[in-house]
Amino acid sequence: MPKRKIKIKKNKIGAVLLVSLFGLLFFLLVLRYAFVMLTGHSSGQNLVMKANEKYLVQTQQQPERGKIYDRNGKVLAEDVERFKLTAVVSKKADEGSDKPRHVVDKKETAKKLATVIDMEPKEIEKMLDNKKAFQVEFGRKGSNLTYQQKDKIEKMKLPGVALYPETERFYPNGNFASHLIGMAQKNPDNGELKGAMGVEKIFDSYLSGKRGMLSYVHDIWGYIAPNSKQEVAPQRGDDVHLTIDSNIQVFVEEALNKLDDRFAPKDAFAVVMDAHTGEILAFSQRPTFNPETGKDFGKKWANDLYQNTYEPGSTFKTYGLAAAIQEGKFKPDKEYKSGHRDIMGSEISDWNNTGWGKIPMSLGFTYSSNTLMMQLQDMVGSDKMKSWYEKFGFGKPTGGMFDGEAAGGIAWDNELQQKTTAFGQSTTVTPIQMLQAQTAFFNKGNMVKPWFVSSIDNPVKNDTLYKGEKEFAGKPITEDTANKVKKELDLVVNSKKSHAQNFRVKGYRIGGKTGTAQVADSENGGYVKGPYPYFSSFIGHAPSKNPEIIVYAGMSLAQKNKQEAYEMNVSSAFNPIMENTLKYLNVGKDNEKATKDSFGKVPNVSGETVDQAEEAVKNKDLKPVVIGEGDTVAQQLPQADEKTLLHSKVFMKTDGDMTMPDMKDWSKDDVLAFESLTGIRVKMKGNGFVSEQSISPNTSLKDKKEVEVKLSAPQAD
Repeated sequence: MPKRKIKIKKNKIGAVLLVSLFGLLFFLLVLRYAFVMLTGHSSGQNLVMKANEKYLVQTQQQPERGKIYDRNGKVLAEDVERFKLTAVVSKKADEGSDKPRHVVDKKETAKKLATVIDMEPKEIEKMLDNKKAFQVEFGRKGSNLTYQQKDKIEKMKLPGVALYPETERFYPNGNFASHLIGMAQKNPDNGELKGAMGVEKIFDSYLSGKRGMLSYVHDIWGYIAPNSKQEVAPQRGDDVHLTIDSNIQVFVEEALNKLDDRFAPKDAFAVVMDAHTGEILAFSQRPTFNPETGKDFGKKWANDLYQNTYEPGSTFKTYGLAAAIQEGKFKPDKEYKSGHRDIMGSEISDWNNTGWGKIPMSLGFTYSSNTLMMQLQDMVGSDKMKSWYEKFGFGKPTGGMFDGEAAGGIAWDNELQQKTTAFGQSTTVTPIQMLQAQTAFFNKGNMVKPWFVSSIDNPVKNDTLYKGEKEFAGKPITEDTANKVKKELDLVVNSKKSHAQNFRVKGYRIGGKTGTAQVADSENGGYVKGPYPYFSSFIGHAPSKNPEIIVYAGMSLAQKNKQEAYEMNVSSAFNPIMENTLKYLNVGKDNEKATKDSFGKVPNVSGETVDQAEEAVKNKDLKPVVIGEGDTVAQQLPQADEKTLLHSKVFMKTDGDMTMPDMKDWSKDDVLAFESLTGIRVKMKGNGFVSEQSISPNTSLKDKKEVEVKLSAPQAD
C-alpha cells in the first residue's frame, strides 16, 4: 500500500515557526542568566553594587548645641530631651495584632490627655475623630512635653497613644534677658536648632557644633552587611559664657515688671554695667518675650541696647559740659542768663519756660538748663563741639559683637539742629553709646568699650576659643576734666537745690543726670503729641566719689499715671536696681565698706534636722522654706556658701514625702527655685507675685507632677 502523503497546512507551518522562535528566545535567556550569575555584571553594571545602593542607609546625627552661661556658671540656655505626643486613629494599625494599636475610646482618651496637656477634652476628641488620617499630632501643645508629663501619660496605658523624643532648646528662666540671650528655633525639615536672634544667632557657628554621619548597607531582611557600617560622631557645640550676673538680672527684671505695671510705657529698658571694666552685668527691656513658651515673641524684635536709636534728652548734656570744661569755657561760678533763645524763628526755652534769671553755670547744669548748653556750644564753637561729640563715640557703632548695631546720627545740618542737639534733641543715640561715653568720667578720661561675652570654650576639647577683656575706646578728655564732670553730676542729685532728689538711695551717694525728651513720631513726622509724649531716663553711678556701677534706665510714652511718670521719671526702677546691686556686690556704703548685714552666705544645712536647719537659716537673716514631712534636710537651694540678699528664701527639701508650701507673694524666681528643687512642673499665669495656687498649702505632693499658680501685680498705693 503506497505511503500516504501528509500535507501541512500553512497555519501549521506558522505554528512551528513560532515555537521555534520561542525556543530560541528561551535559550538566549538561559544563556544570559548564566552569564550574569557567573560575572555579576549586566550591561556593564555591577549588580551587587546596584543592590547595595538600594539598601544603603545614610542618616545625619544632630550634635548637642552648646550651652549659654552667666558669669557665675548658671545655665541660661541648653538642650534638653522633650517629647512629642501622637495618636494612631486608624483601625488598620490593628492588623496582625491581638491588642488594639489605635485609639479605641476617643472620648475617654481625650479626657485623660486633657489632664496633662493644655487642651480641652472636646478639642482633643475632635482631633482624634479624624477619619482620613492614620495618625494625628497635637501641634505646639502636644510638643515640648517634659519627662514628668511623658511619665504621667504612659502610666495611663492608652491604646494608640505614643510619645517620641525630640531635642528642644530650654531656657530655664523664661523672661530673662531675652533680647540679649535671644532664641534658637528648630528647622522643621531637618530638626536642626538654629539661632534666630540675640546671642543664639550671633554665635550660632560656635554653638551649633558639627553634624555626624551614619551609613551602612543592609539586605532585604534588614541585616547590616559586614564591614559596611561607617560612622562620624557629631561634635558638640561650644559654650558661650556671658558677663551678666543672674542675681543682678533678677533685680532688673523685677524692677521693670513693676515699672511696666505702674506706667504701662510703650518701651522701657534698664542696664547695669561695671564702670571700670565695661562688663554688662544685666540688661532687659519691655516689651519682652518668653523664649521657652514663645509668649509675646515678635512684639518687638530690636534689642534696645544696640539696635534702637532715640533722642536722649538732657542726659546728653553731660558730654557738651565735658567739652566746655576741656576747652576752658565752663566756669562753675560764672553767671549766665537763663530763660529762652530765638533760633531760626523758633523760641527755645528752659524746661520751666521762664528760666531762673541770672544764675551760676554750675547751678544751671544742676537745674538742667537748655539755655546754658546752647551758650556753652557758642563759646566752644559749633564745628568744634560736633568733633567733641564724635570723640565721645556718637554717630558710629561701638563695634560691639551684637549684630545689626545702629550708629545713630549727630544732627548738624543747620543752627536749629545744632542747638537742639545741645540738650539731646534731633541727634539720635543708642544706650550702648551712652554707656561707653559715660565711662570716660570714671576712668581718668578713658572710655571703656562695653562687652557682654566673657569667653567661648569647648568643654570636650578643653579649649578656649575666645576670651573677653577690658578694652579702651579712646580718651576724649583729661583726668582733670573727668573729675570736674563727676563733681557736677554729684551736684545734680545731692545739691540742696537738686531737682533729682528722688534718685537718692539711702546709705549711698549717687551721681547722675536726668533726661526728658520728646519722642519722634515715626508715622506722622515731628514729635508725638499727647498728655505725656516723653522719653524719661536717668543714667547714674555709685558710689559718687569712686563709681563702680553704672545704671541706665529709660521709658517712653507712659500710658498710666502720666503725671507721676513726669515728676518721678524712672526712679521707681533705677533706685531698687542700684540699691540691690550695690548691696549684692558689697560696694562701699557712703564710700565705706558695706556692713556684712547687707548680704549673707547660705549656710550648709543638708543632713541637718529640720529644726537645726531652720535655726541656722534664720540666724543668717534668711527665710527657711521647708518642703516635706521628713525630719532631715536632704537637699537645699541655694547651695551652701552661695551669696544672697538678706531675707531671701532658702528652700529645704526633707527626706519625707513632699508637701505644698504657701506660695503667696512669692516672686517668679522663688517659684522657679521650687520647680528646680522638687522636679514638679509649675504652670505660671500672669505677671508679678503669686496670688493663687492650685494646691493648698500643707497638702501632700505625693504623685503630684504639676501645680498651677496665678501671678498678679501688687496693688498700687
